[in-house]
Amino acid sequence: MMMVEGKKEKEKKGKALPDGWRWVTLGDITEVNPRRSSDLNQSDEVLTTFVPMPAVDALSGTIDQAEIKPFGTVKKGYTYFEENDVLFAKITPCMENGKHAIARNLLNKFGFGTTEFHVIRPSQSITPEWIHFFVRQPQILQDATAYFTGSVGQQRVPKEFLENLLIPLPPIEEQRRIVAILSERLAAVDQARRATQAQLEAAQALPAAYLREIFNSPEAQTWKKKPLGDVADFKNESTLQVTKKEKDC
Repeated sequence: MMMVEGKKEKEKKGKALPDGWRWVTLGDITEVNPRRSSDLNQSDEVLTTFVPMPAVDALSGTIDQAEIKPFGTVKKGYTYFEENDVLFAKITPCMENGKHAIARNLLNKFGFGTTEFHVIRPSQSITPEWIHFFVRQPQILQDATAYFTGSVGQQRVPKEFLENLLIPLPPIEEQRRIVAILSERLAAVDQARRATQAQLEAAQALPAAYLREIFNSPEAQTWKKKPLGDVADFKNESTLQVTKKEKDC
């Protein structure tokens, strides 16, 4: 399926880029969903990296919980990729949520994952990081929703969206320089996010800690204890009401 160049793409091409940069389509400088290597001959017992969708951290854009499985259990019916390929979640809402990562630290330099990944294999003219940072931009992910195919709840981004996606391409050394700056700044943001999360979890734990302190205190041990039913009335609720409350939780 070919996609007609839209207004945004024409506007991008009309924008001036720094000297040495140029506009290209992702399909010009990468291979999207490349074929599996024909010489991939492995024993079924060989341990192999497997990446289900939950293994990708949507906030950091990294694989943080890869699984290890025997080659024989994953060699068919899953998406094949190699070291330094970029994995792009194609199904909603994973795509919009940022479930995209660079395949790194793979056993034997290859792996398999959910069929809901597109695989983007860089050429020598572009780094995996440059692709990864570019396609994870909120605007790019929002634009991708306009190309969804499939039924509601099972909509996916076709590979043609990625192949026709315009991307600015600086010289390889300039890519590496910019990527290094982005990586450093994003690492600082991630560190701040984790510190904030730790503080939030500590704050959320305080009420429970205070209650334990009160009800487990030496003074509390001297209090008289009675069944709750002796000092409180309970009202019956319909199954529908209970179900709704559980859902709201």
